[in-house]
Amino acid sequence: MTAEELVKDLNNLVALPQAFVKISRMIESPKHSAADIGKVIGQDTDLSARLLRIVNSAFYGIPVPIETISRAVTIVGTRELHNLVLTTSAARVFKDIPTDLMDMGEFWGMSVYTGIVASTLAAKCNVLHKERLFVQGILHDIGRLPIYLRLPEKARDILLISNGDYDLLPAAEQEVLGFGHAEVGAALTRSWNLPESIQTVARYHHDPQRAPGHEIETSLVHIGSILAECETLDETLEEMLSRVDPHAWRVTGLSQPDIEAIIDDIPQQAVEILKLMLPESA
Repeated sequence: MTAEELVKDLNNLVALPQAFVKISRMIESPKHSAADIGKVIGQDTDLSARLLRIVNSAFYGIPVPIETISRAVTIVGTRELHNLVLTTSAARVFKDIPTDLMDMGEFWGMSVYTGIVASTLAAKCNVLHKERLFVQGILHDIGRLPIYLRLPEKARDILLISNGDYDLLPAAEQEVLGFGHAEVGAALTRSWNLPESIQTVARYHHDPQRAPGHEIETSLVHIGSILAECETLDETLEEMLSRVDPHAWRVTGLSQPDIEAIIDDIPQQAVEILKLMLPESA
């Protein structure tokens, strides 16, 4: 089996919600207004409630409460709301992963943490539309989930070999499967017709210097993922940052003081956003 075959097998069994598929098509067409998109999202009451909680959160800092989805589309933008629909939809797709393989609360918590770090650092790097880094961070490790869902026994072997060390996961996956979660993530996001930047970050977040494009996004998510993983370890900040690929420092122009300036506020932000986006995981 290849990564592409695993994803094809998965897509034959589970699919993204119809609301997401419809919204994706509507965004590509100039015929549809914010109100049209709002109506489609409004047909899914749970999704609507989650999106309104998110856009009214401190993360967006919008001073006047937003009460309708169509207004949210107008204020936040169709692409951004589309990405938020995507992240909540992805969580639904993979809700049945065995709990002995993956604590989904921990997985999404670390993913949200990565997204917040990446988007916060993007502002320091003067990256336009830093909110897109938030979604790229949330989805960077999405390739792990098809492996756990479709190949649970092999996933157990991978977890035994890596013994809880995230840095050892890619090598363990190659040994057991012949491919890794980064390749699966790229194949999955490609099959969902997601932007090339999301595909690239999913594929190269462990090795940003190999990214054929979107280097700064991949490097920012790389840094965010390391800080998220190290949040669970008893390490100093210097030890955490020693894991970062030197290429990521060069591309972003960031240094340890930039990390020190943001790191203390990230955990609480991650908890708050996780409660809004995926309360069952928080």
